[in-house]
Amino acid sequence: MPSSSGRTGTRCSALLLRKTNYRDADLIVTAFTEELGVVSAYATGARKSQRRFGGALEPIHTLRLELAPSRTGDLLSLRSAKLELPRLRATTSLRALEAAGKALEWIRRGAPPSSPEPMLWHLITTFLDGINETPAEARRDLATFGMGLLEALGWGLDLERCVRCGKGCDRSQRAMADGARGGLICRACGGARLILEPAMRQRLRLAVQGQRLLIEDVEASLALVAAVLERHGGID
Repeated sequence: MPSSSGRTGTRCSALLLRKTNYRDADLIVTAFTEELGVVSAYATGARKSQRRFGGALEPIHTLRLELAPSRTGDLLSLRSAKLELPRLRATTSLRALEAAGKALEWIRRGAPPSSPEPMLWHLITTFLDGINETPAEARRDLATFGMGLLEALGWGLDLERCVRCGKGCDRSQRAMADGARGGLICRACGGARLILEPAMRQRLRLAVQGQRLLIEDVEASLALVAAVLERHGGID
């Protein structure tokens, strides 16, 4: 749903990334919003006010936030929060909760602040919808989301050529990959531990476009994603 503005502030769709207790009843909230990107806001009385917040400040669900400028440094003021799209089935699955927590943490630490990221918004909401439908596939969906995340952040893996010397790698051949170095590493440049079969390289390329990875791809894919995120800012 698009954002709207009025006398009381800006209303926008959002996902909760983090909330921190402050004083007796307040919260400091970090959210990924559809229109504003990642923002932090001060929520006065959020831990007591059912009328303005009603227990809506929980992860996984899409929220409708009312935000306004504040005098508290870079923080906005969070006036109210409502559930816009609940994902109740995901909240009953430990596997889905763990995957969602990891995905939202990647966004919190990787997305630039106060910068709209429409591709990333589409990726994360599609991912959350997916694990709500099929919680048992959450880890596989996390690996697929991770590949798309790298691309959206401008950190996509080069699966076509050696990132050291630029030599191309035939798509029909096995290849060695190192996420920390950004993609394929040919043997002449020292190679890497992770071996990618041709079919898996193709699936990783297609995962960037949203095609779900296979179960056998999951652990290697997550290792690649983790290495890239660690390289760009210490995200694990």
